[in-house]
Amino acid sequence: MSPPTVLGMRSLFRPLAFLLIAAAAALTGCSFRIEPVVQLITNRAEMAAYVDRYNAIQSDVKVEISYQDTPSQAVLDGTPGDAVVGQWLATPAVMDRLDALGDIVKPGKVDPAWFYTGLLAMGSRDNRPFLVPISFTLPAIVYMRTSADLPNKMFMPLDDLQSMSKAFNKTSKTGLPIAMGFSPLGDWNADFLTTSALLFGARFRPGRNDLPAYDDNGLSKTTDFVRMWLNQVNGGAAADAAFSSRNRVQPWYKLLSSGKTLFALASFRDFFALPVEKRHDLDFRWLSQDNIIPVMDDVLFGGVLRSSRNKGEARAFLQWFCSPAVQQTLLNVNQLKRIGVFGVTDGFSALKTINERDLPQKYPILLGHIPLDSILSFPGLLPDNWVKVRDSVIVPWIAQTASGQETQPLDKTLDEWQKAEKK
Repeated sequence: MSPPTVLGMRSLFRPLAFLLIAAAAALTGCSFRIEPVVQLITNRAEMAAYVDRYNAIQSDVKVEISYQDTPSQAVLDGTPGDAVVGQWLATPAVMDRLDALGDIVKPGKVDPAWFYTGLLAMGSRDNRPFLVPISFTLPAIVYMRTSADLPNKMFMPLDDLQSMSKAFNKTSKTGLPIAMGFSPLGDWNADFLTTSALLFGARFRPGRNDLPAYDDNGLSKTTDFVRMWLNQVNGGAAADAAFSSRNRVQPWYKLLSSGKTLFALASFRDFFALPVEKRHDLDFRWLSQDNIIPVMDDVLFGGVLRSSRNKGEARAFLQWFCSPAVQQTLLNVNQLKRIGVFGVTDGFSALKTINERDLPQKYPILLGHIPLDSILSFPGLLPDNWVKVRDSVIVPWIAQTASGQETQPLDKTLDEWQKAEKK
């Protein structure tokens, strides 16, 4: 029998070598399984710190950030990814590209009882959850502590805002407004018209032909209220516009400190983003009507892409991220790493217990300012292209109609806008 060749010896050693390496791997706890990589589409910079933490505490999957300026548009464009965290996801067109999450949004996993009911409804279709809510913000009426004494710690009703603004207004000898309590059409109060429309029940929602539907009565109440404010409080639409034009370049907090305005509307996110020294003398109340506070429409949601090849791993990440215990931990991560955003994701948590128990401890400014679920009014499912149609058509139409300009019905204006967009 001839001796084995070198090639033959190598063939003999290969199985033995594999067995030895496999045994070593078993002893050291190593694995040859390649861990799945979940691509998370988001534009939230703080998510990088939370993804790092998730990757550090488990080895089953690795999550990587895929930064996109507008996550909702990235989903519509078919950008590769597995999960998404962003604003403006609660629209029919985006949800068509997402996987239902009923297998994790249930007791024992992501318990629906943890959340504000209206937020879960906003991220659902036909009572099936497609999105998990993460955070939201509220409209704050901000003022100088030395300029107004407001006994109610929580609310700033529209009627009180109007009457106090009227008492504050001042005009020059020539009749020009030199101080205005509040300008409904002021550039620095840009969200006033849409939040007022929500309070009055306009209920913008998906309609036919990819255009918004709305409640005519609620919309009429909105325009009537703003028109009355302009004419009976601020000296007419022209006077309000002139004041706004002269003061457009100044930030709202400087208008407050200079005494040119008494109140300004800002999302709490924007209010909190001010340097501490700039908000030291400021206070706030929530814009309200009949003890109801509107939630602003830029709610942050998370979802799983229908096209994902790692749906189970993407769901596992969202399930971890939405846990109350994890959210508590991430609040601490935020402060330790000085990430510099309010809460976990720059807003009030979608988890009631975090807002009611944890946020006031971290942010004493919120003591006495945390509203209960029952007094919050949440947007519903948003129309497709909501931000564009809101800013290009709906807000200008409300402003023009309230200012006394001749306008055609909103539905006709929307139709004409859509036709122009398709050209």
